[in-house]
Amino acid sequence: MVTNVNYLGELADVLQDRRGKPFHLLVDMRSWSIPNTDISRRIKEPVQLDRRNQLSEFWLEDDKTDANHIAEKFFENQPFIFNRTNDVTTFLSDVTKRVEPSVMDYVTSWIHTATP
Repeated sequence: MVTNVNYLGELADVLQDRRGKPFHLLVDMRSWSIPNTDISRRIKEPVQLDRRNQLSEFWLEDDKTDANHIAEKFFENQPFIFNRTNDVTTFLSDVTKRVEPSVMDYVTSWIHTATP
């Protein structure tokens, strides 16, 4: 849980540093899991992320991903596109439509080298 909270803190800082620039958020959620009871018990206040300039968010998941409670809690009524998929090809295809080719080269490399 500490790692996940630290990650969210770092993510909040990065989003704030965007300073009004539009962005897409791409997340490899494969094998990511945190029990719903841990979230309810340990997070007293909702996590506030500055998403005003967010254009989309794409999650790559697998059969071990346990994130429905996260999606339900944090993505309700968001003004951007939110997609979830278990298929790497679909993920890459959707992302290709939204990012520059140089960014896509980087995304493809980390998706194929990441070990879920």
